[in-house]
Amino acid sequence: MTFDEALERFRVHLEHERALSPRTVAAYADDLARLGAHLAERDATALDDVRRVDADAIRAFLGAQRRAGRSPRTLMRRASAVRAFFRYLRRSGAVDDDPTERLGRHAVRRAIPTVVSEERMERLFTAIDPSTPRGMRDRAVLEFLYGAGVRLAELVALDVGDFLPLGDRVTVRGKGDRERVVPFAGAAREAVLDYWCARFGLARPSDAALRGRADEPAFSSDGTRRISRRTVQRIAHDHLARVASAAHVSPHTLRHAFATHLLDRGADLRTVQELLGHASLSTTQVYTHVSVERLRRGYRRAHPRSGEEG
Repeated sequence: MTFDEALERFRVHLEHERALSPRTVAAYADDLARLGAHLAERDATALDDVRRVDADAIRAFLGAQRRAGRSPRTLMRRASAVRAFFRYLRRSGAVDDDPTERLGRHAVRRAIPTVVSEERMERLFTAIDPSTPRGMRDRAVLEFLYGAGVRLAELVALDVGDFLPLGDRVTVRGKGDRERVVPFAGAAREAVLDYWCARFGLARPSDAALRGRADEPAFSSDGTRRISRRTVQRIAHDHLARVASAAHVSPHTLRHAFATHLLDRGADLRTVQELLGHASLSTTQVYTHVSVERLRRGYRRAHPRSGEEG
């Protein structure tokens, strides 16, 4: 089987069997196409038979990506795409051996995300003026991203009906069209319901008042159209940039803060995994490294014999 034939089979598998979103499938295909381009330069015969792709070729590809200055997150995604590709080929019998098994778990190190502190999160929400329609919407979007820990795509896809009957939870559709239930309480619930009351002209939210709007988007750009990914990214950037010291902020920054602050306050890793919708616990474990690193920095700053100068 040629590399291109194997890639097409994998694409169909992702699209129809795993039911991943078109955006995710396209990202996998792009990462693997880059592997194919690398193989064409290094040893074009590997493209004629996918079984000729060995661990050394994959290491060389990831090394070339690193030397090209790709971000840690991009490197992790490309390594993950290659691993998933060869796992699929091994399970389907297209190859006898999975070369990624010999890469080692740390062939590409997972980037430790930058986390906005609880204090800065408080400053973020305090600075938003909810007296205007846009301010009310922005607060609802940001409170929900932080309060529920959802992905950008998950927030954009939500309808009002996903929150009904009104309670303390919402149904979210994640990667692979997997559904999960996440908490909808506290400041996030208050901000979203206030936003709906203003948007729909309601004296107070209720199942009866919202049932007729069940198919409408939960968050809107102009009151009717579904909010776009770009709009949510702009909202997150504009507000977070005022309080965060990180060079890059995005809606995912709020998801990172959600997970890390839960662990900091004693939540167990399995619970955080379920709330985030991670299929693998190893994906969630990056947040334990965040918490440990923050503890280490605090110790070095505070302990008189840590070796750090005050």
